[in-house]
Amino acid sequence: MALNRMNKFNKQKELAAKMAVAQQQRAAAESGAPAAVEEEVEDEKPLSAEETKLRNDQQRFAYLLDNSLGNGGDFDKGYYLTEQQENENADAVFRGVERLYEGDPAPTTPFARLCDIENGEPLGKRGTKRLVPWEGSRTNNSGDYLVVITDPRPKSTELRAAMRGLAGALTGEALGKCVVINTDSAAENRRFAKKNLEGDKALRILVDPDRAWMRDYTALGETRYSITIFVLREGKVEKIAREVEAEVLPLVVQNALRSL
Repeated sequence: MALNRMNKFNKQKELAAKMAVAQQQRAAAESGAPAAVEEEVEDEKPLSAEETKLRNDQQRFAYLLDNSLGNGGDFDKGYYLTEQQENENADAVFRGVERLYEGDPAPTTPFARLCDIENGEPLGKRGTKRLVPWEGSRTNNSGDYLVVITDPRPKSTELRAAMRGLAGALTGEALGKCVVINTDSAAENRRFAKKNLEGDKALRILVDPDRAWMRDYTALGETRYSITIFVLREGKVEKIAREVEAEVLPLVVQNALRSL
C-alpha cells in the first residue's frame, strides 16, 4: 500500500510538471511572448478568454490528481476506469486535447438530429425532451441519469456483442436509462434488435448517420474509432470511459453508475 501511494505521488509530480510546462508554452504561444519561468502575482483585472481556459485546465487537472490518478484498476473491485485510461485522460488534459471531460456541460442540441430506428426520422425537440431527463419532460425525473454507449464503426461486431452483454446484465429499469448510438441504418438496427433485444432485454438504439452527435461529444477518438460510454446527468457529463472493450462494457457501466 505504501508503494502504491509513492507511485501515485511520483506520477502526480511528473504529470503536474508536464502540465506546468504545457501551460506556459500555450500561454506564450497565445500572447506571442516568451513563457514566464517564475510564477506571476495575479491582479484583480478580469480574465481574458485564454486566461479563463488556462484556469479551467488547471482546475480540471488538479481534480484529476486529487480524485483519479492511481485510483483506477480492477473492474471486479468496482472501478470503471483502468489506471491506463486515467493516465491517458490526464495526459490529454495537459496537452490541451479538445474533447469532453468529466464535469463538462453535456450539450442537448445534438440529440435532436439522432434518428429513431422505428421510422428513421430525427428525434427533433419533442423527442429530445422525452429522452433527455434534464430537458423537463414530465415523464422523467430531471435529476435522473442517461447512459449513452456509442461506436462510430459501421456494423461493429464489438458494439453488438456489448449490447447483448448489457441487455443480459442490467435490470429493466437500468436498461431503460441506456441508449446506444451507432451509424448503422434504421433497418439494420431493427433487424438486430428483433433478433437479440426483445422483451425485457429491449435496449433503445438511435442512429447518428453523419456522426454529428459523436463529433459534438468528441466520441470519434484521436487515433481510432472505438466504444465510448457517457453517463449524463443534470446537463453535465458525470462519467466518461473511452476505448471500452465489449467484454467488460456491462461491468464498466455498472461500476460507473455505482460511483454516481
